[in-house]
Amino acid sequence: MSLLLAPFTDAGSRTFWPGLALTALVAAWFARNQPWRASWTQLLALTRHPSTRLDVQLLLARQLLRGLRGVAATGGAFAVAAWIVLRLDHSLGAPTPLTLSPALLAVVYSLTLFIAWDASRFAAHWLMHKIPFLWAFHQVHHSAERLSPLTFHRVHPVESLIYDLRGALTTGAVAGLFFWLTRGQAEALTLLGVPALGLALNVLTGNLRHSELWVRFPPAVEGWLMSPAQHQLHHSAAPEHVDKNLGTWLACWDRLAGSLVISESPPLTFGLPAGERNHRDDLLSALFGPFVGAAKALAGPRALAALGLLTAQAAQAQDPEETPAEPAEETPPRPRGEGVGAEILIYAEDGTPRVAGSAHRVDEETLERFEYDNVERVLAEVPGVSTRGEDGYGLRPNIGMRGASSDRSAKVTLMEDGVLFAPAPYAAPAAYYFPMSTRLVGVEVFKGPAATRFGPQTVGGAINLLTRRAPVGLDYGLDLAGGQYRSGKAAGYLGFGDERAGLLIDAAQLSTAGFKELDGGGPTGFQRGEMMVKGRLRLGAEGVLELKLGLSDETSHETYLGLSASDYAEDPLRRYAASANDLMRWTRTQAELSWSAPLGEQVVTRTVLYHHYLTRSWTRLDRFNEGPDLHDLLQTDPSSGQGALYLSILRGDEDSASLDDALALATNDRRFHSAGLQSTARWSVGGERVGSDLELGLRLHVDSVARVHTQDLWMMTDGALVRADAPTTTTLDSDAWAQALAAHVHEDLRIGEVHVLPGLRAELIRSQRIDVGAEVLDPRLAGILLPGIGALAPLGPWLDVFAGSTRGFSPASPGDPVEVKPETAWSNELGLRHHQGARHAELVGFFNAYQNLTGQCTLSGGCLGDDIDRQFNGGAAWISGVELVAGSALFLPDGSELSGQATYSYTRARFQTGFVSSFPQFGDVAPGDSLPYVPEHQASARLVWSHRVLDVGVGGSFRSGMLDKAGTFPVTEADVPPLFLLDASLSAQATDRLRVYATGTNLTRSDALVSWRPFGARPTAPMTIMVGLKVGPPEPKDEAAVSSGAP
Repeated sequence: MSLLLAPFTDAGSRTFWPGLALTALVAAWFARNQPWRASWTQLLALTRHPSTRLDVQLLLARQLLRGLRGVAATGGAFAVAAWIVLRLDHSLGAPTPLTLSPALLAVVYSLTLFIAWDASRFAAHWLMHKIPFLWAFHQVHHSAERLSPLTFHRVHPVESLIYDLRGALTTGAVAGLFFWLTRGQAEALTLLGVPALGLALNVLTGNLRHSELWVRFPPAVEGWLMSPAQHQLHHSAAPEHVDKNLGTWLACWDRLAGSLVISESPPLTFGLPAGERNHRDDLLSALFGPFVGAAKALAGPRALAALGLLTAQAAQAQDPEETPAEPAEETPPRPRGEGVGAEILIYAEDGTPRVAGSAHRVDEETLERFEYDNVERVLAEVPGVSTRGEDGYGLRPNIGMRGASSDRSAKVTLMEDGVLFAPAPYAAPAAYYFPMSTRLVGVEVFKGPAATRFGPQTVGGAINLLTRRAPVGLDYGLDLAGGQYRSGKAAGYLGFGDERAGLLIDAAQLSTAGFKELDGGGPTGFQRGEMMVKGRLRLGAEGVLELKLGLSDETSHETYLGLSASDYAEDPLRRYAASANDLMRWTRTQAELSWSAPLGEQVVTRTVLYHHYLTRSWTRLDRFNEGPDLHDLLQTDPSSGQGALYLSILRGDEDSASLDDALALATNDRRFHSAGLQSTARWSVGGERVGSDLELGLRLHVDSVARVHTQDLWMMTDGALVRADAPTTTTLDSDAWAQALAAHVHEDLRIGEVHVLPGLRAELIRSQRIDVGAEVLDPRLAGILLPGIGALAPLGPWLDVFAGSTRGFSPASPGDPVEVKPETAWSNELGLRHHQGARHAELVGFFNAYQNLTGQCTLSGGCLGDDIDRQFNGGAAWISGVELVAGSALFLPDGSELSGQATYSYTRARFQTGFVSSFPQFGDVAPGDSLPYVPEHQASARLVWSHRVLDVGVGGSFRSGMLDKAGTFPVTEADVPPLFLLDASLSAQATDRLRVYATGTNLTRSDALVSWRPFGARPTAPMTIMVGLKVGPPEPKDEAAVSSGAP
């Protein structure tokens, strides 16, 4: 309710209630000589008018959308200001602060901010009127035929977002400049927490601007300050008033632009001519109709025709029954050159992956059926992929393949639409960011020789996440869900376009109160939001330019602290009081510009320019100031002596007696940059018997990470944390960077039905790490050639055999001494692939021979201090195994379908040499010891019954026990036990556009621990039931009606 009332209770709002009260008094003054019945009749006519009703509807919709945006809509001005101060300090240094009195400085700052705000509003408003694309959204405001104070809120969400961004940029720029000049001494004049000048103008005249009360200023004043009457002229339907009086408060901008007009009499009518409107006076039409106008502005009448057929009820001004719709034209096929490289898997005509290696794809149907918001659950059905649970939600997943370390997914090449997305793939590959799985439309997984083309991590494999494309035609969807632990999801997308241009907006928000119970009470959940915008424009005959922008953020009360064995047995969902202050915050921006085009008839190219930025700060319990290692303490679980006392302090049962047993909380502040230019060309030639697909790729990449880790001491006092009387210390101040030039060539030579696939990858990497107070090593330069070859041949009409061998590589971390070698291995596999109609199966055997296996040191793996992101040699290792996947579908007489799939993996991972390592997960290793956190057995199965109206699915996964530290099986109490999870889904088609669903995870209520890392036993997420609904376009009636519009 407070959100909905904010426009009237927020002092910064134009419709703040004192201003409304003053407007009511002015209205009463104007009506003083008019009979009260006539005034009452006029007021009723105003409130009952369809235009006023739309004002109210858009006000409510605007506030609800602001609530869904959550934390993603805040902090923009602060970020801009901070960036400006840092840039100016770096470029010009810190200036001598201005010597002005605080009062004068406040006046100067306030006036500058007011003028800048007003100028930026004029500029944005002028663009809204002059650019047809923006005018399509702004005309929602101008279509008001009656004016009331609520007309101020008659704004399309797209326009609202533009003005919010303008406000953040303007405020941030002015605040940043004044902070730099005055070193924080400048403060704006405020009243009720908002700028005083703006508040005064809002209260005195703001609501009169959108009213039908003709209030003028003296003519001399109206030349400098906009009167309410002048803004009413701006809303006039008269041709002479079009695009006039664009200013908000100051009239000087209109005088300069030649758009100022002053009139002695009020306008006769407000609004737009009926033929110019792109919407009616109802909410759905006002929200979706402007997109039709925007499409017309971008792509001309052809886009309008395509969208008009699909959005007739939302966008047409006439009743749809009065104008019969013409038959829709066949949706054009996906143009050549578009999106080359975003999807990597290539399929034969029968749907079989045409790759000489193990490759899998989780399609959109599977992703939507079980509605997994945890990517670890998504990957559970891919054989050979293992995960190590941590927070229960997959916020920062730990993914490994075929025995490669799963810690923070650092040994896997991670891509989104074919572009690296790890924070710093070379300098710091630990994946502290991972895209939300609810936005994905596909997941491609490559293992062994199939991953030859991708880097830098080529030993384990690669994962490519697929996001939605800007469609041809209109496509939209809304997904709202809620469930246990106050969990909620709001996701939606809207896309439109034709073969020339297209636009997509995709956003999602996840939140939960968390399933853990903190001793003493407190939050344990998270809130996370992501937004992506994609634009596509065809230039010339076949070239396609695509822009992809992304914004993500997270606030999570997550911790590295687990439980002791005894406390876990009593309550796995407990969380110690020592972690009460743990908090993670991060923000990520993404910008990618790609150009796809054919070169002649045989060559297709795709070039991508990308930049990603991630800033994160994680405050969390790190250790005792002077005490035992947290991992060892919780795993040994002492019941007496000094160890038991330390455990009691973690629980809050005992107080810290001195600084020696104080709790050290670390704040790890890191900033990641990742940028590059990559280009891929595919040349296809050949005839019926012999053919060739040659792929050439080149990538120039730079990335960096700046780390500032600080530590504060806290005392446990009466079950709560109290700040100790000790200074903040800096434990790490480090900068690391890497520059990489990577190239690959991959040939698919077809001779009859046999495919021979040789390939070569080259990496040249230059990197360095500089730690404050430590010896600075020279930049490290390393180069490597990675050859590989594969073959694919048919053994029958439905059976293929494939084999491959390739050299894999994982680069050393910046700053590692020369004795630390990069990870190298030869990956070999032999497999059979069957595909016949609805049946498919694959059996693969693999053998990876590591010349030097390495361990990547991360906090999540139990490392501390200067060891973070360093690598440790692990010597020779052999990893072998078998992977099996089989699936089938049965079409029943009633038109329903029964489908299922099962997978199994066996992995044997053994060290071949003995050594002693300071890497916590290696330790004292003997030849024949097994690798930690690599399960020997994994299996999954799913069974789905699908009907036109009803869909029921059941899925299960099993993972055998894992070692917490290198050693021998079977697992002990100090290791990780086996885990079985059972999930189910149920959905029903309520209408042609509405589907309701329910999902359940961990239905067996398993409470098996999933990891002892970083510090202590970590629980499986408990049983969770979610219920939701989806809104989307109607399903096609038959196969012939299926559109290929969304490429």
